[in-house]
Amino acid sequence: MEAIANKRIRPFEGMCLSDVDLRDEQSYFLWKRRLTNQYLCGIGVVVGLKPEVVQTAQGDCLEITEGYAIDAEGNDIVVPEGARSEPVPDTPGKYMIFLTYKETDDPDSKRQAYNSTERQETRTIEEYEISFNEKEIRNGVEIGRIRVADGQKVTGGVDLRYVQLARRPEPEDLGNLRRQVREYVDASVELFMKAFLVEQKPVADVRAHLLLQTLVSIEAELLSQGLSEEALCDMFTNLMEREQRFLVGIRKEGVKKGLFPHFKTSWQAVKKIQENKPKSDKLDLRLNWMSKALQGMIKAAGKDRENIRGIFYEELDD
Repeated sequence: MEAIANKRIRPFEGMCLSDVDLRDEQSYFLWKRRLTNQYLCGIGVVVGLKPEVVQTAQGDCLEITEGYAIDAEGNDIVVPEGARSEPVPDTPGKYMIFLTYKETDDPDSKRQAYNSTERQETRTIEEYEISFNEKEIRNGVEIGRIRVADGQKVTGGVDLRYVQLARRPEPEDLGNLRRQVREYVDASVELFMKAFLVEQKPVADVRAHLLLQTLVSIEAELLSQGLSEEALCDMFTNLMEREQRFLVGIRKEGVKKGLFPHFKTSWQAVKKIQENKPKSDKLDLRLNWMSKALQGMIKAAGKDRENIRGIFYEELDD
């Protein structure tokens, strides 16, 4: 949170205002506005700001539609009529596209002080800057990602999957649960794919296809960032039910052969989780169950994943 500016001007008749008074007044209202933006509206794109690749003689550029965003400090970033960026970087690679807030003095607003011949700007212009960067910019609002090839050419268009939309900030506990689910989903997808590389089985297997489809859809939902605690619980319940069906199915193939040995720790974890599943639909009970279950599932997926990685590398060495 920026420095507190919680003092308003208290005017009275005959009071002489100075530049300090007016600056303090502006600071007060800017501070209040930024607090509202950060903690009530959220950080990210509010509306518009869709980037599109356009070809120019200097190289590919981006055209951005008009729109509005809020940065991490609560500043309003307004693009009133759309804009075009400078050409994309001339070094091939992956880049994030950022809008950053900036202020400049308006040269057209210069005015002479009553007791001096010096002329100074009387207005500040609130502007923005479009930039490309390989790493996060703390106060930047990401509006897309691109891959640049030789000749300053963008390949594959603009990736909008990681654009953060401005929403009211969620409780810290919910954010932690979301991160844990994402961690488990990532570990499970890697475990899943490595198991099939080891076994050389087709991914078209029905049980495998249903589980992988569930994992992918859950990953997409997590990226959308628009989930309530109840929706997150429903998602995790669905994932556990689907994974249990998958593990029950491959278990029938025999303990000493097939995929089951690679998912043995996950099977034990899922079985225990399902046994402890609350019979009540009360949200606090379900959240507690989910929080404890995630710790076990992340550990199980990580262990199975390491076992498969060892087997996979041994087979490659042979």
